[in-house]
Amino acid sequence: MWLACSKAPEAASPASPTGAAEGAQAAVGAEPAAVPSLARKYADFFPIGAAVNSRTLKSHADLLVQHFNSITAENEMKFESVQPTEGNFTFGPADEMVAFARQHGMKMRGHTLVWHRQTPDWVFSNGAGGNASKEVLLARLEKHIATVVGHFKGSVYVWDVVNEAIMDDGKFRTAEEQEPDQRSKWHGILGTSYIAAAFRAAHAADPGAKLFYNEYRNYLPAKRQAVYEMLKGLLADGVPVHGVGLQAHLSTEQSTDPSNHAYYQSIEELEKTIQLYASLGLEVHVTEVDMSVYVPGQKYEPSQFLTVETFTPELEARQAERYGQFFELFRKHQQAITSVTFWGIADDETWLSQFRSRRTDFPLLFDTKHRPKQAFERIMKF
Repeated sequence: MWLACSKAPEAASPASPTGAAEGAQAAVGAEPAAVPSLARKYADFFPIGAAVNSRTLKSHADLLVQHFNSITAENEMKFESVQPTEGNFTFGPADEMVAFARQHGMKMRGHTLVWHRQTPDWVFSNGAGGNASKEVLLARLEKHIATVVGHFKGSVYVWDVVNEAIMDDGKFRTAEEQEPDQRSKWHGILGTSYIAAAFRAAHAADPGAKLFYNEYRNYLPAKRQAVYEMLKGLLADGVPVHGVGLQAHLSTEQSTDPSNHAYYQSIEELEKTIQLYASLGLEVHVTEVDMSVYVPGQKYEPSQFLTVETFTPELEARQAERYGQFFELFRKHQQAITSVTFWGIADDETWLSQFRSRRTDFPLLFDTKHRPKQAFERIMKF
């Protein structure tokens, strides 16, 4: 296993060519070779990104600079973060990320302009206890996008414009979903028209930015087809859509339950998804990669929650092999896939360990001490 570096090597252009894995074998009696750069290894394929927040931008800076050439704001560009109250925009934390990206020659992804979550209640309110009218909500959407995209024009090269508009069964997400946190007030007031409106507003604000639709569980056949039909319709109507994001929150093992989404979480199903979206002439970004060590749909008692001590080398090896299989798929489709981003940097800071259950997860390439895991080594071997 490579040893982690405390200091990043000299920066190189994200587009610089790569050959074999960097870091020759150390001579006998010499210091062990430095950890080769993930981004440089993949320079001939696609940028390698990581989602960051205001903490990890500082605490994980060495890993970011050494291994990644693209970053995504985890929350700092979402509606509630940049416009918590009407007309009051706050860009400070997001501006820091843009400055970091510029300083280190990284690409900056914008995430996300329109989502059913993390949007303040005032956006949908008429101020008197009822819903805003269609006209008012549309104006708020357009103003928000014009201001945010305009602020970052020339600095953010791609935006996740609309996030998660389709349910797992292939139907549009509405305001009537059973679970309150799954409901979309955007759809409840504007119907599906908010989707095209958001893309058109973003394009008007920055014609040079690439505009993406972002979705999770794209490997589900019904959902995959529904997203395809939606995108096909938008393109036919002249809506400026340039690509689709596959979130790719994966698990070390597929579910054995056909009623669970992860039953379809296979190389074969995700490959069908990539090919289907690419057939529309769209770019594909893998936008939020991580790999939980828990099997979806399986109930775990607190006594079964893994810790640093019980996350065994055997389990780590299974995770590494599955990571390797998916990255082989991504490399195979490098003509369609133009970016791959991890949702986090190292296991000490992951959204998968932040649920109310406090169940610790280990889904990324670097461990809690920022050392490369077997998964890192596996995806570097090609």
